[in-house]
Amino acid sequence: MILTIAKHTFREAIRKKIVHLLIGLGIIIIAISPYIPTTDEPDAKVKMIFVVFFQVVALLCTIGIILLSASSLPNEIEDKTIYGILSKPVSRLKIVAGKIAGFSALSALMVAVLGLFNIAVIHQAALRLPQDYSGIVKARSEFWASQLSIQGDLHHSRQGIKWIEGGSTGVAVWHFSGLGNKGNGRLPFEAELALKIENSRGLDEAVPLTVRIENPVTGLSKEQTVSAREDVPLTVKIDPQILQKSDAVNVSVFPIDKAHYVGATQGNVKLYLVQERFAFNYAKALAITFLKFVLIVAIGVMGSTYLSAPVSIAATFVVFLCGHVLDFAKDFSLLIQHSHAHEEVIPGDVERPHAFLVFLDYLVRKPLEWLSAVLPDFKKFDSLKFLLKGIDIPWETVGLSFGYTALYAGVCLVISSLLLKKREFF
Repeated sequence: MILTIAKHTFREAIRKKIVHLLIGLGIIIIAISPYIPTTDEPDAKVKMIFVVFFQVVALLCTIGIILLSASSLPNEIEDKTIYGILSKPVSRLKIVAGKIAGFSALSALMVAVLGLFNIAVIHQAALRLPQDYSGIVKARSEFWASQLSIQGDLHHSRQGIKWIEGGSTGVAVWHFSGLGNKGNGRLPFEAELALKIENSRGLDEAVPLTVRIENPVTGLSKEQTVSAREDVPLTVKIDPQILQKSDAVNVSVFPIDKAHYVGATQGNVKLYLVQERFAFNYAKALAITFLKFVLIVAIGVMGSTYLSAPVSIAATFVVFLCGHVLDFAKDFSLLIQHSHAHEEVIPGDVERPHAFLVFLDYLVRKPLEWLSAVLPDFKKFDSLKFLLKGIDIPWETVGLSFGYTALYAGVCLVISSLLLKKREFF
């Protein structure tokens, strides 16, 4: 019976003009996304396509899904078309489950159609990328340094950043371990450096650096000179032969000229295992987006079992918005509570929080904690941050999204069936 209700729900929804309008509008927006003005970075257009799809187009789909799922049951009750189902020996739980399944199938269709069109646009834009910027259309596994050490002289340390002077007086060394059988000399690795750069001459110029990649077990190493700029990530290819017979590698960096300084923290350098699995990684991002839509459907259907169509739509929109801004509100509250802990790194011209803000935070802190425990956290479905960095989405993230959706949708399903039971139809 659930499958029958799901098929009926899907057929009724697909006939509505809003679905055709949203898919058509989504295709138009995706098609024009490569022509939206961006920065001069070579991969900026690809990033823009990602952002437009996973934020703008996804938001349009969310609006359509809310309008349909939150109004279906009230409209059927008003039109008395639901009486045919209620007259049969079918439980309220199956009715709600069928509705959620039907709208979830519609969500899957929208994600599949728009997602396939979007990846075709991404493929065309990626063909024009320089080799150094092609990492965004790959699936790279990220490895963080286990330790940062300074060999030689440390010039000074400020706000957790260790500065070394040029001329080989000091060398920053990042130690990586636990690469496992991935560092076997066959799979390609690359190092991404996001270093702090200072020039005592005060000139905005590229700073020459020496980068050495070394195998600490075999002693095999390779040096190369690169040019770095402030706030511009630098990618260095690693010779696969260096990674033979070891699951560890050291990355050493020092500026060549004594007039130049490099600031280092443990997170400034990362290793990436580069794999040509972008399509699979993109499919995982679409799956997470679909799970987000399923959760929204469950909330919309739950509201529609007890509320009128307009009120149910409005309530679902409020829950959706709160699920996005709740994180910001909690971060703001933490900033106010712990501002005193960061006084030494806050510039003098930045004032401490006003007393009114502290009092307001005291009033809303507990309600925020309660709401965060009840309302869905849609930040858990953020796959865009991985795609923008060309990072392989961990299976743990996919599993967490699936588990969160299953748990929350299951609770909504039970509550919906109880609310529908309490409604009198005859």
